[in-house]
Amino acid sequence: MNKQFNSLILFPTIFIVSLLGVLTASKSYVAFFMFLLITLEQIYNWNKSIQSNQRKDYRLFFTEQYLNVIYLLTIFPLYLISIFFWEQINFWILFGYGFNYLIFRSIAKTGVDQLSSSTFSNSKEIKSNLESWKSNKKKLSGLLQRNINNNLKETLLDKLNYSSFLNSENASILLDQAADKKGKELENILKLINDQM
Repeated sequence: MNKQFNSLILFPTIFIVSLLGVLTASKSYVAFFMFLLITLEQIYNWNKSIQSNQRKDYRLFFTEQYLNVIYLLTIFPLYLISIFFWEQINFWILFGYGFNYLIFRSIAKTGVDQLSSSTFSNSKEIKSNLESWKSNKKKLSGLLQRNINNNLKETLLDKLNYSSFLNSENASILLDQAADKKGKELENILKLINDQM
């Protein structure tokens, strides 16, 4: 078992199982023994799935771990129900454990396997370059001082501090093109920049 699994799952589970055993095992040793076996089986299976985990997509990994947590947390209330109502339900609680297994282990595993077989589109990496953004912002501010169209100037000034477009390569190209332009040519490039901001 790896260190993270021990600290996050195994040790807290041992503590809770021991605490419940001390507080409630005397009411029905059989119910506690069933609870202990089912919990140990879940911990063993969970640890085995983590060690042999081939899932490279973190979304699938965390989905699987979330379902394991839900499965384990559902075992505790089922045990408490069996303890307090043992005389009425006896071994019928096995159906509760069985439904829990069916829903959160069998059906959920099938769902996670289906998700893993579906294709995910790769997300594009966002490359953030603060220096590029600052440089483009400074260039655009300088160009706005030369622009005579006040409406366009105000619109661009409103967007100046919040636009991620200024961090793009396209913004740098347009600003470099506008550097030596004047009058209508400058205004046309500024309109292009405004449309993309």
